[in-house]
Formats: sequence, structure tokens, C-alpha cells
Amino acid sequence: MSLFELVSFTDDEIELITSVVGRWSERNHVDVKSEHGQAALTQAIALVSSGMSSPGAILGRLDEVCAPPAPEYPRSLVDE
Repeated sequence: MSLFELVSFTDDEIELITSVVGRWSERNHVDVKSEHGQAALTQAIALVSSGMSSPGAILGRLDEVCAPPAPEYPRSLVDE
């Protein structure tokens, strides 16, 4: 994402993107600065760019396409 891409967003759209990605990252225990967090940010930007404006719809879509990997459990817990 470049600075020029951000120029096209209104203040409200930037707030929408940051708040939804923040909620998504908290719910999924993902650091926004991580690879998964950045993927969610990129996806949220694309969704808002395409006209999506409902926080719930964006959050739902992020859950579908940016789900973090399942936690790894010790083999001893899995094989019991």
C-alpha cells in the first residue's frame, strides 16, 4: 500500500478500516503488525475500496478470508 492509495480515502473510511482491523485482531489474538494482521489490513482496505461500508460485513469477511492459523497443541494433548 502506498501513500497515494490512502489519499483516496475519507477520514471516515480510514476510521472504519482501522477500527474493524483492530476489532478483528483483538478477537483473533493477532498482532496487527504481524503477517496475518497486515493481510487483514490489506483485505479491509480492498473491501472499503470496493464500496463495502458495514463494519459487521467487513469483519465477517475478514473472518472468512484472514483466519489465523489454528494453535498448535502439544502432541501429548492431541493423542490422548
